Amino acid sequence: MRSIGSALNLLLVSPLYFVWTVVALDLAQTPCTTLVQGKFFGYFSSFAVFPLNSSLCSWIIQNPDPRRYTLYMKILKPTGVCDHQHIRTYQFDSFLESTRTYLGMESFDDVLKLCDGSTRYAFLQSNKQFLQMKQTAPPEVESWPVRWKPTKAQERDFSVEYLVVGNRNPSKAACQMLCKWLDACLAISSSSHPCGIMQTPCSCSGGEVLDQASEILGLTRKKEDCYKDGIYLENCMSSPKDSSGAEFLGGWNPWSAWGDCTKDCGGGLQTRMRTCKPLPNEGLVCEGVLEEGRLCNRKACNTNGRYNSRSQSLRSTDNRKREDTDELQHYGYPAPQIGDPAAEEWSPWSVCSTTCGEGWQTRTRFCVSSSYSTQCSGPLREQRQCNNSAVCPVHGTWDEWSPWSLCSSTCGRGYRDRTRTCKPPQFGGNPCEGPEKQTKFCNIALCPVDGNWNEWSSWSSCSASCSNGTQQRTRECNGPSYGGAECQGHWVETRDCFLRQCPVDGKWQAWGVWGSCTTTCGGGTQRRDRVCYGPFFGGETCQGPKEEYKQCNDRKCPEPHEICDEESLASVVWKETPAGDAAAVRCPRNATGLILRRCILDEEGIAYWEPPTYIKCVSIDYRNIQMMTREHLSKAQRGLMGDGLSEVLQNLVEISQDGTSYSGDLLSTIDVLRNMTEIFRRAYHSPTSGDVQNFVQIISNLLSEENREKWEEAQLIGPNAKELFRLVEDFIDVIGFRMKDFRDSYQVTDNLVLGIHKLPANAATDITFPMKGWRGMVDWAKNSEDKVTVSKSILSSGLTETDDSSVFVVGTVLYRNVGNILSVQRNSTVLNSRVISVTVKPFPRSLLTPLEIEFSHLYNGTTNQTCILWDETD
Repeated sequence: MRSIGSALNLLLVSPLYFVWTVVALDLAQTPCTTLVQGKFFGYFSSFAVFPLNSSLCSWIIQNPDPRRYTLYMKILKPTGVCDHQHIRTYQFDSFLESTRTYLGMESFDDVLKLCDGSTRYAFLQSNKQFLQMKQTAPPEVESWPVRWKPTKAQERDFSVEYLVVGNRNPSKAACQMLCKWLDACLAISSSSHPCGIMQTPCSCSGGEVLDQASEILGLTRKKEDCYKDGIYLENCMSSPKDSSGAEFLGGWNPWSAWGDCTKDCGGGLQTRMRTCKPLPNEGLVCEGVLEEGRLCNRKACNTNGRYNSRSQSLRSTDNRKREDTDELQHYGYPAPQIGDPAAEEWSPWSVCSTTCGEGWQTRTRFCVSSSYSTQCSGPLREQRQCNNSAVCPVHGTWDEWSPWSLCSSTCGRGYRDRTRTCKPPQFGGNPCEGPEKQTKFCNIALCPVDGNWNEWSSWSSCSASCSNGTQQRTRECNGPSYGGAECQGHWVETRDCFLRQCPVDGKWQAWGVWGSCTTTCGGGTQRRDRVCYGPFFGGETCQGPKEEYKQCNDRKCPEPHEICDEESLASVVWKETPAGDAAAVRCPRNATGLILRRCILDEEGIAYWEPPTYIKCVSIDYRNIQMMTREHLSKAQRGLMGDGLSEVLQNLVEISQDGTSYSGDLLSTIDVLRNMTEIFRRAYHSPTSGDVQNFVQIISNLLSEENREKWEEAQLIGPNAKELFRLVEDFIDVIGFRMKDFRDSYQVTDNLVLGIHKLPANAATDITFPMKGWRGMVDWAKNSEDKVTVSKSILSSGLTETDDSSVFVVGTVLYRNVGNILSVQRNSTVLNSRVISVTVKPFPRSLLTPLEIEFSHLYNGTTNQTCILWDETD
């Protein structure tokens, strides 16, 4: 930031005292900014504000109050021709730093035209808060600063004068300066260079202003030129007046002063003269006399009769009254000749007063009588018109200026002009002097001006010294003004930059898998490796080992009697295997998975083979149904709707009726039923009565006697009775609450009977199961004495307001032979293979009335009334 070193305080423009200051206002983030505030007149040189060794400097002047003051500027352009117009001039209302936007911006580049040398001066008028001159680097110019063609520094310099004038009651000194600028501005205006001063608050008139304006342009004007209403008028003529203030006739110049009296006493004569001044368009025609006389010193002389020797006394008078004679002589008319024997002869006629056109000739005479009794009469001087053969030249004269034309634009910056006509010169006269046309800018109304972007700034340095970084550049929005549209786009732009690759240190990849042990027993080693990725571009190598080892198979090698010998069983060859390990072979072709067989030691420490297990073998048909069910579950979890689920259940019913081939088929079926229950919980599929019947039928098929051996093998690692009960319990919960209305559902199969009851808490009844008279009831359930009674008292949550809207689902299941197939009790005593399961949802309050369960316990055909209970909480 700089301040102006010296200012020209030439004008006292206001009685108030203003102090101009420079503050840190960096409107365009330029390295050097000069702000002028509180100054009403000043001057600066471009070298002082825009040094040649600097770039992107700016000069700003702030209007104290645009409503009260108007800023005017006069620029003396550089004498050289510049390569690029790198000084921009514009006015604006304010600047928003956050969006880099100039509000109300209006450019003055088309007014000043600094690089146009056809005019020496440029003038402008500003009515906004700020006026700025700013250096800009043209986009196509890479080097800065912009060089001018001339090599002399003074040819690159331009100077600026600024003047702040009040809009009301401007000072006399400010108006004198402004009128001088206006006169110069209009004098050089043309259609291509309109005057930048559109109006002034001053009334410009008076000779002082004329003289000052002439000094600006070096012009010489006629004395009759003058100002009127702030506009310079050519050929303005003031009417000549004499000392008494009376206007003269026609084209006569004022009379000269009266000459000396011809006599000191006794009556003498005084004369005075005047010249003829041509009037415009009337040549040299003047009416009247060139010279006139009057009597003087009329007092009588003494007796000695002495008189002034410088002139003769009047010795004769006209018979008329002296006042009449004086009057005639005043207007130059010859007095009547009465006869004067004492008068001297007339002198010859003088030369014609003009060399061309009509002029005047004069002659004189004197009275020579010395007798006091003799008086002369008549005029002492006569004149007559004379004609010269030469024609006088007539100079060209201007007509009055025409009114100013309408503005060339209905809004924004236009121009208006006025013209005047020259009456052509005649007979070799001089042509009219001065301009025939004057032009000045005008603003009828303010046009909406859309915002427009300035050129982008240079890209900033890269944010990273290596690898990927970013660069930024910005631009400023000029406007919008007077309701125009905002600038479209971003004021900041970012791009990626890459200076060089950054050094990348080496990095270990994940360890590989451990290799096989070097020995099967007795202690060996395993090795694993890892790979170093890198280094790149001069980075550091990986630190640490590339290989890693560990001990393996450190157990003692088995003795020969501790190894199961190779054996062929069921068309399968089981290879030699140490005790404690398991051998595996592929399942038969109709199944997937592996057949497992363990080698173990007996009580004497001798290795032997266990029977092979098929728990990992699943038949192809069961495997396909299992995969389809998992696909349906995946869709249901994603909230999709599906179909074809009923067909899957029907297929599983048909397959399971033929029994299972492997224990893995039982595990696969349990997995299918568990996934079916999860599907029924969702809106993916609404279970039908057929789906419920097929679900119960599949469980009945699994509990058939043909699957007893498969269940024994499956229970080693698979489901037990508790898991089977939980599967049925979850199914009852889902189906019961998805049942419509309040109704019961009975499913009767060969191996179990299932009942589902949906009851409101406020209208519950006792439930007796099984219903002996149910249509389709199987004989084993109809004829048995097994019975369970569920009291309605348990169907309560304990809260009256809750029971009014509560719904309970009660599920009862009677299993025929589950006790024989699955291990359901801790002791090995089997009193009855039948099991009754009761499920109540939601969980009821504490049971005041327990369930009434009656079993007919059979053991070797004998009835035993003992009921055995077991705990399943684990």
